[in-house]
Amino acid sequence: MLTLFKGCTSTLGRRRRGSVVLLSWSAAILSTALLMLTGATSPLYAQAGFAPSVTSGTSAAAATTTMTLWTDPRTGQVFTRPGRGRVPMSFAIVNPAAQRVLQQQLEDQKAETARLARQLNEQRTQTTAVAKQVNDITPAWQNYVGNLKNKVSVGTLVWFDYGLFTHTGWGPQWLTQFNAPGPGNNMYNSFYLNRAYINFLFSPTEDWTIRVTPNIYTMTGPTTNQLVGRNSAYSNSLIGNLGYRLKYAYLQYNTPFKALDIRSMAKDTIQIGEIPQPETAWEEDLYGFRYVNLTTWNWAESSTFPGIAIQGPITFGPEDLQYIDYNIGVFNNGGFHALELTNTTQFQGRVSIYPFGAKWRFDGLGLTSYYTYGWNNATPDTANLPAALKGSSAVQERVAEIVAYTAETWGLAFEYDWGRNAWSVGNEFSSSGPPAAFGLTPNLNAALTLDQQAYANLAGALLGNGRAYQQGFNFFGHYHIPGTRLTVFGWLKQWNPNTQVATNPFDFQYFVVGVSYQWNEYLRFALDTQNTLFYHDQYNFPVSYAKTFGFTAPTGFKSATIPDVVTRDTHAVMLNAEFAF
Repeated sequence: MLTLFKGCTSTLGRRRRGSVVLLSWSAAILSTALLMLTGATSPLYAQAGFAPSVTSGTSAAAATTTMTLWTDPRTGQVFTRPGRGRVPMSFAIVNPAAQRVLQQQLEDQKAETARLARQLNEQRTQTTAVAKQVNDITPAWQNYVGNLKNKVSVGTLVWFDYGLFTHTGWGPQWLTQFNAPGPGNNMYNSFYLNRAYINFLFSPTEDWTIRVTPNIYTMTGPTTNQLVGRNSAYSNSLIGNLGYRLKYAYLQYNTPFKALDIRSMAKDTIQIGEIPQPETAWEEDLYGFRYVNLTTWNWAESSTFPGIAIQGPITFGPEDLQYIDYNIGVFNNGGFHALELTNTTQFQGRVSIYPFGAKWRFDGLGLTSYYTYGWNNATPDTANLPAALKGSSAVQERVAEIVAYTAETWGLAFEYDWGRNAWSVGNEFSSSGPPAAFGLTPNLNAALTLDQQAYANLAGALLGNGRAYQQGFNFFGHYHIPGTRLTVFGWLKQWNPNTQVATNPFDFQYFVVGVSYQWNEYLRFALDTQNTLFYHDQYNFPVSYAKTFGFTAPTGFKSATIPDVVTRDTHAVMLNAEFAF
């Protein structure tokens, strides 16, 4: 083949007309390839006896050979030597040793590429595993925030009222922090912020709930200016300011009987801390209009006490109908807004029976009994003093018997109340009362001042002598008008603060009648009239009879009777609003 290549080249050099070109670019390239394949290292000479120009590298392992030929651009002929009109063209030829080195390098590169590919796949696998771990193992803060809505509840309760008092008189509060001036102030009117709660409930687990409820209230404490040092003083304007106190702060164990697998008591709970006493909150829910007026014993007893209680329904049957609802506890004698002074505690308990079973808390006929036994909040050294009349350190009892029926659109209840030493002068005049009853001197002439002091002393003797017995009757109910947002409601009360007195001037009746409008699920209004009636005819109370109850006449009082002991009635028109969220 080499000889043919040489001969063809020579012949092409001699024949020009009608000759067949036997050597072209393809032949040259083919020859070069043959040289590479045969591994020839010796010079390749043309037929004319001339050798092409060849240059070699310096290393056998990396040497390359460059072969130069010449071509005539006009004819495309290729020559092995230079000549006129011929242009050189060079070809790089890798020798076998260098080719083997390059081949090894290529194999090494392929192996490295495969190794990097495997490493990349391993890295991808690890990245996927880490991503799965990140998805499966949620950070603690993210888990907490995600479940926060199921563990924390924040709500509020606001009662706001407007009252127009067509007739004013001394008497008890109709609502918490609800005060109005006494006789001689007809047509008095005012706005009242009676209650502002913020309810915080936290349930870290199903078993436990923590409740904290701050209470914003109107303060009516002492207004005495305070001396500071020898030559300075601070003014005191406490009355009317809004203060802060804790209404509720307790820990509740939600599943004590569920943990014991007692199905009938699975919903019962245990509370410890500053908690609702057994009766007031329950009766408020039964009535449904606490934002309009106080319930009976709440006129004389705090709704909240520090203590511990167990409570809940007892259910039976396949439908888990409620047949008993109870709340029993041990508490301080002082309420949540008083310092505890006694060295004893008081018992309080309520039991409600639903003879036909109830699907919810107030369904159908219910029979309720409430009882407390404790002591007035006095220090032991005071309570242990020998005295015929124990007064403010006496034993204290309360009883309530309630028969109620609750249907879908209406409810009606009758209540009988009995108490012993459970009503004080402070309860009788919790809205407003004669200045002398609070140790103050009225702005009256000397004779009227003595009369008022005698009246205040009479109130203390009849209501706080340690042998007073109370009795009361209540009717209350509501009716929701079908197809409307209106509910008619009312409360009628007869209260005798000491049944041991033949004709007690402090006996009174109270009634409220109104209509409520439910604006939406959070907001409702009530328009109502409220009235306190001291129904006995006006009379003078004999001093001799008053002394049997421990009455002491004020210095300078010489009369045989205490004049005009029946106070004036109070009448008002109220607009009440409740926002509960």
